[in-house]
Amino acid sequence: MPPPEELPAVRALRLLSVFSADQAGAYREHFAQLADSLSDDVETKLGRFVAHWATEGAPGVVVLTGNAGTGKTAVAEAFCRAAGASLPTEDVLVEVAPGQQVVKDLSGLPDAPARALTMRSALDASDFKTLLCANEGVLRDALEDIGAHNEAEVLDRALRHGAAKTDGLIIVNVNRQRPTGDRLWNQLVDYVTREEIWSGCADCPFSSGGCPMRSNAAHLRRSDVREQLRTLVRLATGEAVPTLREVLAILSWAVVGPHSCKQVKDDNRDRGNSAFTATDGYFARVLGGGLPADTAERSPLLTGMRHSGLGALSDLEVDGWLRDASGAPEDVRRIAGDPHITRAEVAERGHLSGLAGSVSPLDRIRTAQGEMTFYALGEMVSTDEDPIRVEDGLDSLVRGDGVTNAPAERLWRQRIFFEAPSVLGGPAESARRLLDYRHIVALVALARRVAGGGDTVIELNEIVRGLNFLVTGFSSPNEGLIVPDPACLFARDPGSFRPARPSLVHGQLQLEELALRVPDSGLVEELLDVDHVDVELVVAHDHDLALRITPRMYEAIREAAAFQGPVGQGVAEMNDLRGFYGRLAAYLPTDRSLRVADPDSTPPALVTISLPHFTKRGD
Repeated sequence: MPPPEELPAVRALRLLSVFSADQAGAYREHFAQLADSLSDDVETKLGRFVAHWATEGAPGVVVLTGNAGTGKTAVAEAFCRAAGASLPTEDVLVEVAPGQQVVKDLSGLPDAPARALTMRSALDASDFKTLLCANEGVLRDALEDIGAHNEAEVLDRALRHGAAKTDGLIIVNVNRQRPTGDRLWNQLVDYVTREEIWSGCADCPFSSGGCPMRSNAAHLRRSDVREQLRTLVRLATGEAVPTLREVLAILSWAVVGPHSCKQVKDDNRDRGNSAFTATDGYFARVLGGGLPADTAERSPLLTGMRHSGLGALSDLEVDGWLRDASGAPEDVRRIAGDPHITRAEVAERGHLSGLAGSVSPLDRIRTAQGEMTFYALGEMVSTDEDPIRVEDGLDSLVRGDGVTNAPAERLWRQRIFFEAPSVLGGPAESARRLLDYRHIVALVALARRVAGGGDTVIELNEIVRGLNFLVTGFSSPNEGLIVPDPACLFARDPGSFRPARPSLVHGQLQLEELALRVPDSGLVEELLDVDHVDVELVVAHDHDLALRITPRMYEAIREAAAFQGPVGQGVAEMNDLRGFYGRLAAYLPTDRSLRVADPDSTPPALVTISLPHFTKRGD
């Protein structure tokens, strides 16, 4: 059978993108046209649980709540399929099989009375297995309207802990599902990049280095590239709820961008290897490259990934490799398109063109002097004697090509991060050097260790040291966790981590009273694909006395512990600190003595201030 003119996977991925007007594939109701091209859907742990419950479980009600795009409708479809039925087209309570019924979307019902009636019917059907999907606000209102106070309490616990159950009722907060979970992450990337769906269309220019889409898919099949991308997505989950719809949209844009097979073939016919460059590479597009600014901002997850600073941070060694790749490791020279590595037989002929070492669009840069490899650009900037050529090279290097405005040095750093982390010392070191969140890998490792019950005494000391500095300027952990007077926190600039100097002390908590835990534990781990990427500092095992340490908060804490200096701004994080320390102040008894954390004393110390004592003067 001859290859198609247009690769079905390309058509499907363009539909999956929510960055264009044509986004039908982003919705489950229109999924059939994607399944023909991309095959079976990604199987989540929740989908597997619900399918098993449909065939083996006892009667009861399972409620799924969460943002649009988290996969609730896909789970409902899995339930129906296990029951031997199709997903209903209506949002009302539908009996899809004997003893099994579904509410596809409670929000789709016309008004509050209809939603309340449906909720009451679902809860009262004790002989049925009922699956109900609803957004949190609609679900809470419906429970309140029918006076289901016990069920509302289960909802509160589910929102706090990810999942909760009582007799005959399970409520799952699908917002706690994480696409970067060990099993789910590779499924998601495989779904859009696996080799069998990228076999090529008729007359595909991939073999001659001309198809950016197949090049992107091939690179995203590499384990090191996937792991680096996973780090970026993990980082972004600290700022946004990572819906499956959004993750698939970003992956789809990273692979195909705005291209079609016809466009790629036509452009290669007209312009040869100059048709596509690194701006079409996955490492640029996964951060929103090629999207208008207002479009990229519609994606909270993409915005969080862009906050990583990847490509914007200078590294002396990495940037030096771009300007002169001759002394770089072989892997770096291959990425740069060094013909002595990629095309040794061509390099032996002497004079080389700017694209002599190119093997794919990912190693090409557009300049005013024409398209050339990263290697050739570095050679031109560093050794060329023509001042015009050097000036054009520098423009491309630091300002971009004038069309996409993507500087070559930014693209270079991004590609090194994804494809050569081992050259930089491994994933943790590459993150430290090339991301604005230098401790994200350490946070993930800490969260994994906490989840596994490992020893975290050293890390707990560092967290206390950093927190003490952020709130009082006194950085020692030897005094335990210092709780400042709430007025000292609320009197600050709203987002400033710069401490008040000095700070009144409300009380202290010894290290023995503190512990680290992960937010997602217990039932939620059984029902959802979770990924431990943040931790909580808990006081006296009290759930109400906990501080959630997200990537941004962890970054501030680690920098404060290491550098004992101002660490920038963080309005949301500072608000979290205020709330945490306010609860601690209410929990601790008031200290009768007046103490001050004085970071300017030598050595820094907690100073007790003795106030003058007045007595009545006798006659």
